[in-house]
Parts: sequence; C-alpha cells; structure tokens
Amino acid sequence: MSLIKKILIIFFLLFPISNSFASMVTHIDDQTFQDGGSGSSILTGIEFNSDGTKMFTVYSSASGNDNGIDFINEYDLSTPFDISTHTYAGDSERCNLANGWSAAAYDQKPDNTGDMVFSSNGMHIFVIERGTNGSNDDALWRYDLTKPFDVSTCSLVQEKDPDQTGVEINGWRSGSIGTNTVKHFAQGVAISPDGTKIFISFNGAGSGDASGKSGIREYSLSTPYDISTLAHVDSAGILLPNSAPSSNPDAITLSADGKKIFIVYHGTNASDAIVEQYSLSSPYDTTDFNLDGALNLNDLVPDRSLKQGRAIAFSAKGFKMFVSDDQSQDASTETMYEFDLACPFNLFAGKCNAITEGDRIGMAEAQIEIAKRTIDQSTDTALNRLKWIRRNKDKQNLTNLNINFNFNNQRLASLTEVVRTSAVKKKEKDKDEKRDIFYWSEGSVAIGRVGDTSISSTKEINTNRITVGADRFIDNKALRGLAFSVGRNNVDVGNVGSKVDADTYNLTYYSTSPMKDDEKFVDTIIGIGKIHSDILTVLDGKELTANRRGKQIFGTIKIKDEIKGDKFTLIPSGRFDIGHTLLDDYEEVGVGGIIVEKQHVRTKNLRAALAMVEDISNDKYTIKRHGKIEYRADIDRSSDFKYKYKAGSGTFTDTLHVGALHNITGELGIDIVFPENYSIFIIYERDQAIDYGHTDNLHIALGYLPNKNTNFAIQLEGINNTESNYVFSKNINDFILDFKLSNDLMNPTEYQEAAINLTGKF
Repeated sequence: MSLIKKILIIFFLLFPISNSFASMVTHIDDQTFQDGGSGSSILTGIEFNSDGTKMFTVYSSASGNDNGIDFINEYDLSTPFDISTHTYAGDSERCNLANGWSAAAYDQKPDNTGDMVFSSNGMHIFVIERGTNGSNDDALWRYDLTKPFDVSTCSLVQEKDPDQTGVEINGWRSGSIGTNTVKHFAQGVAISPDGTKIFISFNGAGSGDASGKSGIREYSLSTPYDISTLAHVDSAGILLPNSAPSSNPDAITLSADGKKIFIVYHGTNASDAIVEQYSLSSPYDTTDFNLDGALNLNDLVPDRSLKQGRAIAFSAKGFKMFVSDDQSQDASTETMYEFDLACPFNLFAGKCNAITEGDRIGMAEAQIEIAKRTIDQSTDTALNRLKWIRRNKDKQNLTNLNINFNFNNQRLASLTEVVRTSAVKKKEKDKDEKRDIFYWSEGSVAIGRVGDTSISSTKEINTNRITVGADRFIDNKALRGLAFSVGRNNVDVGNVGSKVDADTYNLTYYSTSPMKDDEKFVDTIIGIGKIHSDILTVLDGKELTANRRGKQIFGTIKIKDEIKGDKFTLIPSGRFDIGHTLLDDYEEVGVGGIIVEKQHVRTKNLRAALAMVEDISNDKYTIKRHGKIEYRADIDRSSDFKYKYKAGSGTFTDTLHVGALHNITGELGIDIVFPENYSIFIIYERDQAIDYGHTDNLHIALGYLPNKNTNFAIQLEGINNTESNYVFSKNINDFILDFKLSNDLMNPTEYQEAAINLTGKF
C-alpha cells in the first residue's frame, strides 16, 4: 500500500496539468446557430462587440449556397457573453460579404470565407479567404462600417494577397517559403488593437515551397488598418509540426494584452479537437514564444464527440472561451461551445497572468479610494466644526444641530434623531442653567469621478455622511470635542455593474488651542475607524462577490493665523495629515474569483491654504461668507494589492498608485444664524486631482435646537434623485399639526406635493 501511495504522489507531481483541466476550463453550454442561408454552410469565425451584447458569426458557403455569397450574421445576447440568450437579428442585419465587390477592383469575390476579426473601435472587419488546396485564391479582405459593430453597413474596401506570390518569405520560425509557391490555405486572422500588426494562420496542405509549412505568420502595417501596406515580418512567426492536428490550424485569437495567442485545430477525429496556447515574451510579437500546452476539448465534452474545431473567441475580460464545431456540416445549423475559465485568457494551471487592466484594477483602486476619502472626510468634518466655532465664537450657544438630515439612508437618519432628542432633553433639564457643552451635527455629500486610465476603468464615487459631536471650552479660548460619524460610500466601477458599497464608522477627537493671543491657533485631530465593504465584480457577465473589513487610525495637525480687518479676516494655514488603514483579506465567491491578502493603505498629505471670511451681518441675521484655496501634496499614494486566483498558483503583487501628487481645492461657503436658534451652514468644495480626477463635496448643517412640541425635518433623496422634503410638526394639546412640502431641487419652483394634516394623539 505504501508503494502505491508513493507512485500516486509522483504521478500527480509529474502531471499536474492533465489533472487541472476541470478546474481551469469548464464546459458551460453549447448552442446551435442558424446560418440564414439556403444550403450547407460552415461557421468559421466568432466575434463579439465590446460589451458582449452582440455576437457575430461568419458563415462560409461550403456548398455554394446563396449563389456562393458568404455572410456575417448578427445575434443579440440578452445577457452579455451568454450564448444561451442569443436571438438572431435577422437577414436585414447581416453583412453580405459581396457588398462593395466588383470584378474590376478585386481579383475574386469573397468566397470560402475563414476567420474574421474586428478592429478595436468596431469600424473595420478583416476577413480571411481560404484558398482551396492547389488554388491561387488566398486573400485578406477589409470591410468598413458606418457605425461601430453595425455589420449591416459593411462595405468591401480593400483586398490583399497575404502570401505575396513571387516574393521569398524567409522567417525561419514560420517556415521559409521560396518563390515557387502555390497558396496554402489561409484560415485564421488576428490583429493588434492599434492596427499595426496582423497575424494569419496557414494550413500546410498546399503545394510547392509551401507544402508542410503550417504555422502563424506575422505581418506589419505601416499605416494602421491599411492592408495595402501589409509586409511580412521575416524574423517572426510560429512554425507548427507537420503532423495531425498541427498540420491544420484554423482560427486564431489573441489575449487582451497581446501576450498570448490561441490556435484551434480542425481535425478528423475526437483526438484532434485541440486548442493550443502560446505565451509571447513581448505583446503582439511572435519573435519569442513558448507553448503553454494543448487542451483536448473532448476531455471537457466527452459525450459530444467534438472533433472539427473551426472558430475561437474569448469574452472581453477573458473569462469565457467559445469554440465552434462543424463536424456535421448541417444544412442549417452549427454548434458553438461555451467554456468558463478559472483565470482570464488561460487554459492551464500555473499559467495565470497578473491583473493588468480594466474593472479588476478599478475595483482594487476603489477600495483604496474609500479608505483615503474616509479619513479625509472625517478630518475635514471636525475641522469644519472648529472653523464654525471660530466664526461664531461670540455666540452664547454654539450648539448647531442637524435637522434630521437624511440621505435616503435610515441608519444616518436614526443617528441624527438620537442626538437631537438627547439635546432636547438636556435643554429641558438645563434651560435655566449655563450650558458649557455644545452639540452639533453635519451632513455631507461627496460626488467624485476618476476617468479611465491606461490600466483602470472609470470610477463614479458617491458618499453620504452624517456626523454628530459634542464639545466644550476648557478655558476662554481652547476647545475639546468628540465626533462620531457614519458614512455610506458607493463606488461604481466601469459600466457593467461592478461596484463597492462600504459602510464606515469613525470616532474623532479634536481640539484647538491658541498659540498667541486670539490670532494664532493649532488644531489637532486623532481618530479611529472601521470599514465594512460589500464587493461585487462583474466580469464577462459573471458576478463575483466578497466582503471585506478594515481598521483605521489617523491624525492631523494644523497651524493657522488670523489676520483681521474690519469686515474681512484672512487665514493662512499649514497642515499635515497621516493615517493608516489595514484592510483584511477576502475571497471572491464565483468562478474566476481571486483570494486577496491583507492590504496596507497609507495616508500622508502636506497642505498649504489661504482662507477668507467676510462678515456681512445685519441687525436681524448673522451672515458670514467664506472661501478657501488650498494646495495638497499627496506624498504616499502607493499600496500593494496582493492576490492569487482560486484555481491558479502563485501570488501576484500589483503596486497601485491612487490619486495625484498635486491637488488643488477650492471652497465656498456661507453661515447664516437666524433669530430663535436657527442656523444654516453650507460649504461647497471642489477637489481637483491634477491629471487624475475630481471630487465635489457638499457639507450642510441646518441647525435648530427644538423643544419637545416642535419638530422640523429636511430630507434629500440621494444624489441622482434630487427630491427634497420639508416637514414641520407641532403638538397642540395632543393634536398633531403636520405641514409637508415636496419638490425637486433641480426645479425649485415646481412643487410636487404640499399637504396639511391634523391628527389626534390618544
């Protein structure tokens, strides 16, 4: 028994790939597709639009159907990259490959069509024509569209001979071909996103110098997408063995980063249903390559006898692979197989690549953004309170309570209500006593946007926050206080539904002390916090979910000077922020998920600002306008994001840089104190990160210290929905008089609802 165990262990160590197919590649579905023609046809090419809501197939007129005309058909997918949801768009939406052809302009009409590929902008289609054995009609065709991915608008504009008859091709990797050549079955085509490289697969079934020279050839285009400038790259290419199934390579495709190329082979039996994966040392360059492995599709669909692979394609993010099979050459249908991959653009264990772009990076950056913004907002809210105290320090009562300010979030509303009720009770209890503890609250809205970068998708950031606090003077000028805030952060990443929703909780100690007289002050802040995040990543239509927790500690020191005039006060200041967030590890649920290690996010900011306060009070109202311009240097923007794929091996580290080194913040605000304890405090702030993105912040405090018989409420229903509600409620001898007014803030003169209700309280 011991000997058998040792043998089994050695077997699994020596042959890890053969026992990893099931975990790395999984058969999900297969569907048949109507060709729309009148005779036998072959599905030779598959492509998708950018978001996977449309799929396109090339049908080759194998038996001369439709007068020998080939078509590109269009299918609508109700779920992106899910072929089970396909609907044929109809004959009016397909591309007639003879559209634009004329015998005078081109050598022959497109026929016996092979593989196809779209340009990255969806405005060009490149189609390969397969020369039959011994014929002279291999061709590369270009079609232009008037609208992206609208194949019904296709028109043939260019033709090119990819074999360059009469020109010796010397690339040893792709098999040298002399001038004595007969075309040899061009079948697959792929193109780089910038349109400067084209790759074509050839079957070595031709005659002359081409015989037995199966492989992939690389071509350059001196003018992007202009195939008239096609030139063979002699030093590149992949020469395949002259044996089954390698003697018959069909469609090819590239990974999104250009560092992997895939070949599907067209065989004659089940053992030939092969997809090969090659890794390239440099993107879109076949000069140096390595064979990662060969996957037999019948290992995944053993009951289907899949053997004549033709077309191959991947979803946009590479988590799905699609392969067609034409073994039956049915007169009306072809079969397409859909496979899930454990990591993008990879079929084999140990060959997963690091995350390089798009929504994945955007999701990782979003978590860093939330951590940094939470610290900034907690600090800024405490500083706003100190600034308000400075501007209104001559008042007897410095309580400034938020009036049930609710951002469509019951948790925030209930927090405000608890503090407001406590303040009312204290007022009732201490109404004849001097009050030395002041209560306050502030509601804030932050809307931010970070556009596309070379590696990351767009991030739309929406933050609602309520802060409640209490403070007191310890002498005539120094003040100490505590604040507790609850925030809701929503970050939408990309445009397919990926998002991070995070609840944040922060406790902040703040103080201000005079350094000299009543003009120079030092403000200090120390805080701790927690982050609870729900993570939803949508990749190629698949949802991956996870939860993540985090802990924070942060501090700020600010030194400022007040230069006072009759009506104006100038306030220069300098500030240093430091903080640290520890984000816990987590594991995504779903195929293609990743396991993320603990992550450290650091905050270090140096700031210099100049603020101004103008007193425009009158006999009835205390009014102060204020503004600020601030420069911020974010001197610690990097964070290591460490992860591995659940079904893969090896840990990857992406060092992400979030934010910009140089940031400019502009601020405008106003304070209004009304008779009988009303107050309004509003600040609008634009934080512009140079060459990165921006955030708009709105801080609002609507203050009133109510009595037990009167309640006021103001409600904002989110950011996108700008409906507001104002409610006044008065208890008169156990009868409740309610007045409600509703309107849209975008249309302030149009009221949707105005109501007065009188109800009895028993």
